[in-house]
Amino acid sequence: MFMFGNGLLSLKRVIGSILVAVLSLGYSLGLSFDFQGVYYDKSSVVTYCFYDSTHKIDKKEFLGKTKTYDIKLARNEYEACQIAIRSKFNSPSRKYTIEFTQFKNESGDVLESAVFEEKYITCVSDKNYGTYPDALIPFTSGEQRNLGYAQNWPFYIRVRADENTPAGTYSAQITVKSLSDGDKVQLVADVTATVWDFDLPVTPSCETAFGLSRYNIAKTYYTQGNPEREQELYEKYYEFLLDHKISPYGLPVDILSSEADAYMSDPRVTSFLIPYPASDDALSDYYQKVRSNPEWAAKGYFYPIDEPGGLEAYGKYTAITDRLARVCPGYNMVTPANMASFKEDGKTYYTTELQAGRSNILCGISDIFAKDSFLKQVDERRADGTKIWWYVCCGPQDDYCNIFIHFEGIKGRLLLWQQKERDITGLLYWDTTFWRDVISPWGDALTTPWTGNTAFGDGSLMYPGQDGPVTTLRLEEVSDGIDDYEYLTIAEELFGKEYIDKKIAKLTNTMTDYTLNDSLLTKVRAEIGGDIERELSGTVR
Repeated sequence: MFMFGNGLLSLKRVIGSILVAVLSLGYSLGLSFDFQGVYYDKSSVVTYCFYDSTHKIDKKEFLGKTKTYDIKLARNEYEACQIAIRSKFNSPSRKYTIEFTQFKNESGDVLESAVFEEKYITCVSDKNYGTYPDALIPFTSGEQRNLGYAQNWPFYIRVRADENTPAGTYSAQITVKSLSDGDKVQLVADVTATVWDFDLPVTPSCETAFGLSRYNIAKTYYTQGNPEREQELYEKYYEFLLDHKISPYGLPVDILSSEADAYMSDPRVTSFLIPYPASDDALSDYYQKVRSNPEWAAKGYFYPIDEPGGLEAYGKYTAITDRLARVCPGYNMVTPANMASFKEDGKTYYTTELQAGRSNILCGISDIFAKDSFLKQVDERRADGTKIWWYVCCGPQDDYCNIFIHFEGIKGRLLLWQQKERDITGLLYWDTTFWRDVISPWGDALTTPWTGNTAFGDGSLMYPGQDGPVTTLRLEEVSDGIDDYEYLTIAEELFGKEYIDKKIAKLTNTMTDYTLNDSLLTKVRAEIGGDIERELSGTVR
């Protein structure tokens, strides 16, 4: 269904790369061109193009024609766009400044905004070589940069509307000056943000459970032996994920401490991990504390075994769940499964049957949800009150949506649309700070080499900054996808399931057949947001 359109997009990028090479040769000969928004002559030093937030801008990519952009968002939401700037000069003395104004409406109200410079990460293995934008480095307006010849300089422009932000349009300008020409203004670009007159809920409808490793953070920052600094950093990373509507596995403090109460009661938290100690008394103490509050009891879960495969592993699983049933009656448990079934001793065993009555959060790897037989089994579990989650990790790969550095950015966001389509209420991801198998994730994108040689960025959705986390395009894609899931949830409540099914079908047909057109995703999301606003507030924009 989407193969032809995606093929045209790929062809367009190939043709663009060829044109870049041709134009570069022309510039060196003193020629000037005006073609698809790229114009160079003696009076034109730089050019630019806006892009949707999911588009990964190649360093040498031929720029498009989009000269203005309107970011659309609800209250209690982040949303973004990108701008790529290109210079024809290659002299190391050719410096530019770029200035970003605040976003303001006609009344002078300021919309929160931040600008990030995109850092390219090199992905190298015997099967792949490429450089892709990923890390987002905070950028201060007015900073100076050297801009290389025929190279793109991409920025990520993110805005946020809180619950008190007035609806309407906010405008900002981007100005580029050439220091080598006496601060001559080379371009002025206009960007706007439209805040819709409705709110996304503080508590996300999409439950999340993402790994956050205290050990990896401490090891990376050399804080072993400095518990205060270790705690400070973990809290920063924890809060950073919560701000992106993602609930980390472990609370920053011991569940039995009084400080844990506020974390467990935080409306932004959709889940948290309950420790599974060897002592029955200690296990009971944790559980009794959690179950003492219905809100905490609904969020807390056990996760003592991962991806059991085969009868031996399920024997251990059964022993664990028998113990939990004895010590912690009514417990919640998630047990990620990377297979729908397995055969042993001539008999087929099904994950849904083996976990029935034991794990009340059924969590399968995403690609097994492509099987009709598994979906039927899932429906049966859903009917008995089981929560349905899914997950991605080093797999699936190939044509499936996942959040690797070298994958198209739209895949990380569409993953949540596919999740909503299948009535899956939660997303689990095994780690966001898995840096221990590389010297530095900044220099080695193959963070889990033991999984193969194509899972770039697996388990690493942030980079270690000097004093805390550095976000990535991939983390922003997932967070934005969680917001998209919210739009679909609100729209389903207002307009019915048929409405959202039609919208989802514009973007994804099957788990491996979906659009790679970033602008189409933006368009469909805008349709949904506009419909919600009209229904809730009567506003027509």
